[in-house]
Amino acid sequence: MGKALYHPTLGFYASGRTRTGRGGDFLTPVSPGPVLGELLAQQADELHESLDRPPVFHLVEQGADAGWLARDLLLSVQKKHPRLAPSARLHLVEPHNSLEQKQRQTLLEAGLEQSAQWHTSWNEFPRGSDPCFFYSCELVDSFPVKILQFRGGLWREKEVGAKDSRFVWHEREVDPETRTQIQRWNPPEIEGYTMELRPGVRSWVQSWAEKISCGMVLTLDYGFPAAQLFSPARSAGTLVAIQNHQRIQDPLIDPGQLDLTAHVNFTELEDLAAEHGFKNYGLTDFARGLTALAAPLLREDGNLSESWIRNFRHLTHPSFFGQSHQILVQGKSLPASFSPSILMKV
Repeated sequence: MGKALYHPTLGFYASGRTRTGRGGDFLTPVSPGPVLGELLAQQADELHESLDRPPVFHLVEQGADAGWLARDLLLSVQKKHPRLAPSARLHLVEPHNSLEQKQRQTLLEAGLEQSAQWHTSWNEFPRGSDPCFFYSCELVDSFPVKILQFRGGLWREKEVGAKDSRFVWHEREVDPETRTQIQRWNPPEIEGYTMELRPGVRSWVQSWAEKISCGMVLTLDYGFPAAQLFSPARSAGTLVAIQNHQRIQDPLIDPGQLDLTAHVNFTELEDLAAEHGFKNYGLTDFARGLTALAAPLLREDGNLSESWIRNFRHLTHPSFFGQSHQILVQGKSLPASFSPSILMKV
């Protein structure tokens, strides 16, 4: 999965050939328009205000694809949040050169390239006391997974092998470390039950948690808390291969030409960040979270365009992203009275 998605020249993402939108392979919450960026800018401004408007405030995105969400957020900051704009510093964490070039072009066309800095990893991000607003959208779901299946009274790991010039599945009994990880989530031991583990999540959380001494982290993705993710209702696992907006039955065909994705275990993200002193503010779905952020606009602004309303409905309607996508809100060293609007009930 790692090679199929991230090989520097042949990988689905790293090659820069990723196609999003109606004419591509899949839709993301960024595809319909700029509203998501505008609403995230509003949450960033609220955080900036709660910290008494510090002179430097880092906006950080990882997994920015072509840079559309960063563009939309930064444009909104500059146009609608004049007290945040002078302090805002945009950072894009991007290890793949082809995607960095796409992001540079997107920001250049919007007149924003000089406002951004790029880092190939979190190791390059400056450590300091300046607050951060770190957001990612559909990043964690693409981290490679282990596939585990319960058969014949034992947990087995499905691995990729080769036969007759094609990729096939092989199985082996899980090692003790993997067995311990399985037991942590207590999945049902039902014949044929399939689940995924995401080994890279721990190092990823550690990479940003060690650099952010103060700020907020928003993880936007599809998934569930562990109790729902590892329930009998999801006995087939969640790994999906996608091409041209269609699910492909065999994820091993056409490596590098398919998107591979699996649902996020939000409980794992909560637990790992808590180990580094981050507070878990809550988990909400797009419908509730984005409606809470948009509430002042919907109440006060009678001039919202038809395209804005259509974009907002696309983000929040249950048939689109409203219930499938979640927003995990975490923070560190924030005022005790701080209550993020994205989690408010409306």
